[in-house]
Amino acid sequence: MKIKTILLFIMISIILVGSVVVTSAEDTYEQPELYKGKIIELVSEQNNSIETSGGNYNQRVQIAKVELLNKGRKGEIIEIHNYIDEIMAYTIEIKEGDDVYIFFEKDSAGNEIKAHIHEFRRDKDIYFLIGIFVVLMIILGGVQGVKSLITLILTIIGIYYMLIGIVNGGNPIFLSIVISFIVTLVTMFLVAGFNLKAISAIAGTFGGVIIAGVIALFISESSKLTGLGNMEAQMLLYSNHPVDFNISGILFASILLGTLGAVMDVCMSIASAINEITDANPLLSTMELFKSGMNIGRDVMGTMVNTLILAYVGTSVFLILIFMVNNIPYIDILNMDLVATEIVRALAGTIGLICAIPLTAIVAAVLEKKNMGY
Repeated sequence: MKIKTILLFIMISIILVGSVVVTSAEDTYEQPELYKGKIIELVSEQNNSIETSGGNYNQRVQIAKVELLNKGRKGEIIEIHNYIDEIMAYTIEIKEGDDVYIFFEKDSAGNEIKAHIHEFRRDKDIYFLIGIFVVLMIILGGVQGVKSLITLILTIIGIYYMLIGIVNGGNPIFLSIVISFIVTLVTMFLVAGFNLKAISAIAGTFGGVIIAGVIALFISESSKLTGLGNMEAQMLLYSNHPVDFNISGILFASILLGTLGAVMDVCMSIASAINEITDANPLLSTMELFKSGMNIGRDVMGTMVNTLILAYVGTSVFLILIFMVNNIPYIDILNMDLVATEIVRALAGTIGLICAIPLTAIVAAVLEKKNMGY
């Protein structure tokens, strides 16, 4: 228990030191002060016809009364105009009882001119959902659930500082490898304990994840993938930020992180199973333990491969539907930078997961037999 405590302390210290080493980037966007509000009355709604060079389009204007909820201005009632343009795919259409965030447009002297709706207040629902998740983890998971929550928090902290490092010009390949290693160590040792099965799972996980990343990097270079197929990458590249981002390195980092969770799951399942088999029958040879681990791994592989592929496909449903409704030829789709990047991401991650199975099985078999003294 003392070793586990010391190890956990070291891992947390590494992450905290990382927060001191990397400094926050300068903000390039000045966020207006946001106020919580509730729509208490929809006063009227008007339809305007706007003439542009491309023709006329309709604009709806909702006039509503909003009650401010922030401390200091709580109870204050203001009037707001909400504009809904039919040429915009995403618009905010309000009704009585809606919770919103608003901001005030100000003149050069800092005086408030008029209020605008910034967005619906979705954070309160997200916090509620997080609360349900935490409560269920603690009630149903018990001590193991609490450990899982701790590892989740440390994982989020680690990823945050990795992103801060990238924003400040750090090498995304190096940072993602370091964070993946730390997250794997913390997760395995905290959840499984400081034992052989945790060490076996760590070896398999790290090996599989690195294989996935290297394959993705190699294929990306060979296929001339830029990583700029999606709008977010283009916005990042052409932002006003002073750092020259390594887009291919960021792609590598995203593949490592996307693969890590599934690979950890598979590796821990195999390492734990081999540990139980060894305890039940210490006379089994290293090769027999390895074969048992491979048999278990093959069963797990079928579902976990589907998990990875479905996760990537699930994020691309809208894109796939666009291709279908526009009858874009298969060869054009396959050679698009965006599509090829996602295919490489999914298959590289899956290959890493497959390779992690024999890695974990052989390491676990060897370590368990040595521990038994045979």
